[in-house]
Amino acid sequence: MADVQRIYWDAKGYAHTACLHWEGFPKILWDTLRIFHYRYPPQYKGHEYTEVGVPRCRATVIVPQHPILGWQSLEIEVAGYRLVHTFEAAALKAITTFCEQHPEEVAAYPIGLFPTVFAHDAEWIYRTNHFGHLVGNFTEETLKTVIRYMNAQYRFQSLKQQCMNDIVNLAQDFHRNLTLKDDQIHSLGQGIAGRDTTIGHLEVQILEGDAQILQRNTIIDFLQEQVHDLNQELGDALGHIEMLQEQQMPPLVPNELEEEEDSEEEPEEIEGVSEIDSEHGDPEPNPQLKHSSSGSHSLSGSQSSVDNLDDF
Repeated sequence: MADVQRIYWDAKGYAHTACLHWEGFPKILWDTLRIFHYRYPPQYKGHEYTEVGVPRCRATVIVPQHPILGWQSLEIEVAGYRLVHTFEAAALKAITTFCEQHPEEVAAYPIGLFPTVFAHDAEWIYRTNHFGHLVGNFTEETLKTVIRYMNAQYRFQSLKQQCMNDIVNLAQDFHRNLTLKDDQIHSLGQGIAGRDTTIGHLEVQILEGDAQILQRNTIIDFLQEQVHDLNQELGDALGHIEMLQEQQMPPLVPNELEEEEDSEEEPEEIEGVSEIDSEHGDPEPNPQLKHSSSGSHSLSGSQSSVDNLDDF
């Protein structure tokens, strides 16, 4: 029953052990339980994890049900920093809880002097004031128990001090990291402030650019209206010019159209005559035409002589 059992780990990362392979409160607890004829030692289970960047541990010890007296099983759960000192704390709490649940049974043994959780506990005060029977019957065992308790308490305090040192070192590391991050945040804040100033200047420039764009758009709209008006005036002017041109051109008379057609046909007749003449030779002069012409000359001469006589 008291064979040495080592720690083994399950698939979920929990450590299982009876904590009997070192001197400490777990062995004192098991020796106390053996006095009352427990058959199996308490079993411890615990696991380590990290919470908010700090290593943590949670352990549970289970005292089995008494095989004869029917005492109920006892389960104690505590939190700590490392497995070893957390198992020690669980065993210490299990001893005090067991003594509180069975004060009359433990009063007959040195374990009855074990410190209780509350210093003003009446049962514990009575046991510490009436321990004469322990001096007479269990002197050697009482002294050994006290010595074991002092050794276990010293070991437990040493483990707690080591854990406190680890926590202090961890806190210092966190403080250094926070200080470094504060410096980085300060420098980044300065950079952001500079960027905010630059952004402010750029926003002013953007507003000025928007004002210039708005002004130019206004000018463009005004010029477009003028161009539109000029295009309308130009269209009106072109229409007026076309109307004037239509008024200045008189319509063609039908007689003129016939004369133009005759003028176009005459050259063809003359050409026909010339062609006939060229084929039959030069035409002979008409004697009647010559006679008429001489007659006309004589008439004109006689008329002129008559005029001269009148003048005379």
